[in-house]
Amino acid sequence: MKKEAIPFRGIIPPLVTPFRPDEELDEEGLRREIAFHLEAGVHGVSVTGSTGEGASLRDEELKRVWKIAKDEIKGRVPFLPGIIRDSTRDAVASGLIARELGVDGLMVAPVHYAKPTDDGMLEFYATLARRTGLPIIIYNVVPINPLSPELLCRLAEIKEVVGVKQSGGDIHVLAEVIRLIGQEVSVMSAIDDLLLASFVIGAHGAFAGTCAILPRQCVELYQVAGKGNMERARQLHTLMLPLVRATIYGVRNYPSAVKEAINMMGRRVGRTRSPLTPLTPPEKDHLRAILQTANLI
Repeated sequence: MKKEAIPFRGIIPPLVTPFRPDEELDEEGLRREIAFHLEAGVHGVSVTGSTGEGASLRDEELKRVWKIAKDEIKGRVPFLPGIIRDSTRDAVASGLIARELGVDGLMVAPVHYAKPTDDGMLEFYATLARRTGLPIIIYNVVPINPLSPELLCRLAEIKEVVGVKQSGGDIHVLAEVIRLIGQEVSVMSAIDDLLLASFVIGAHGAFAGTCAILPRQCVELYQVAGKGNMERARQLHTLMLPLVRATIYGVRNYPSAVKEAINMMGRRVGRTRSPLTPLTPPEKDHLRAILQTANLI
């Protein structure tokens, strides 16, 4: 089904969820992070995704985070909170909370424990779309439950499905998704170490953890790549690559590494929620050296 227009483009950071030492929500920290990203010129804001530890938040906590984010954004850019739930019933319950708050759309991951059939995943997204009526970006991230390009074509027939956030690290799959449905829905890259390549082959933007660390640099990368300024684009890619490898791909608890990088850069976002643990001293030393070499601290 041909959609009317590509609804979302550009840099949409999936923000971290700041926590206090007792692992409770740091509301002021969240407000500061949102303000920082808006000042950086991002094209949308998401919270409670993988980078935001969304799977660890109860529905009442999701509602608090989403309400704060909506209040801070004030309609200046699209607000697309994340839903990571393990059943259709629970995803719908969270989606109805989001609808009540008046969000602009949802970023929704497949279920992450079970491995349903393609028909099961089609029912999951179709039911969520029917019950909430909200635009949906499919967050294709779950290792044991990857949605194939062929299934994404079927899902794109759902009127409310307006985009795909393609993760998983395989740019070949991203290229195929762009080829198959990139004229109908937003195809956003979450392949952090290949954002430049993603833009070159036609991704409509980035919805990646790196954008939560370096929103200004990611916005500039998107802009200069779009203008064909490959010299500056390659400079930014080279600047960001070591940090991407040390945070998104370089450690087991990647939200901890993302938060540690943000903390080192002077934005206080606290630690991750247990059982995610802080970085070890050697990991911190390695990360600090990368940030210093890049003149980011």
